[in-house]
Amino acid sequence: MADERARLAAVLQRIAPDLAAPLWRVKDLRDLPIAWREEVADVLGREAAAHGLDAREVPNAYGVELGELFDALAL
Repeated sequence: MADERARLAAVLQRIAPDLAAPLWRVKDLRDLPIAWREEVADVLGREAAAHGLDAREVPNAYGVELGELFDALAL
């Protein structure tokens, strides 16, 4: 779980730094408030749509990573 937090923190620092701080207050992403997880999921979804697909609209490596982080939010 710490690895997921670190990976998510790195992504959020680039795309939505104001959302990164709560990550370090919990051990498990599922312990964060649902509203926060939903907001982060929305941000990840927008980022995936903008930068996570190749020319054929297949997830690239970044898109796969974003998908894994989305799944870790346990929504």
